[in-house]
Amino acid sequence: MKLKVDKLKKWENELNVCIRCGYCYEHCHLFKLTGWEVDTPRGKLLLIYGLVTGEVVPSEYIAEKIFECFYCKNCGKSCSANVAITDIFTEAREVLKEAGFDVDGTTVKVDKDMCSGCGVCVSVCKAEATKVEKEEGKRKAVVDKVKCQSCGVCVAACPTGARKPKEGYQISPKELRAKVAEYLVGAR
Repeated sequence: MKLKVDKLKKWENELNVCIRCGYCYEHCHLFKLTGWEVDTPRGKLLLIYGLVTGEVVPSEYIAEKIFECFYCKNCGKSCSANVAITDIFTEAREVLKEAGFDVDGTTVKVDKDMCSGCGVCVSVCKAEATKVEKEEGKRKAVVDKVKCQSCGVCVAACPTGARKPKEGYQISPKELRAKVAEYLVGAR
């Protein structure tokens, strides 16, 4: 798969401004969950830099890592070099998607069988990542994985429960219920 690295080249100076201090991952949910450098904003910036310079070969794994971000923007707020971290992530997502990498990362899923096409998700999505389209004569919600910021607002607002976060990040309703139950049992 061929990447259009020209779109990412515009970030090369910004990527060089990153001093690799690590302040960006102090509040990163993914890093706290896994403890792996590749899950930190710094790790993702290094991967993107490698894609720009050709030192890193694009793969499903690399794409999945770039698409794993909750866009809380704590990394940008704590960046001492003022790097536009999430803007770079979004551009890298677009480039990877255009190259044919159709990964999910932390983006929300839509169960097409459960979706009524009501459009509530469209009205609550601040990232404008959701739209309703006709599919086989029925209205169904569609998620733009590049724009999706994994905030979960659409998941909470969906009246049919058709929208679901990917499990494994400790944010799905099932995982949250398990955490609460674990806490309550330990609090006795």
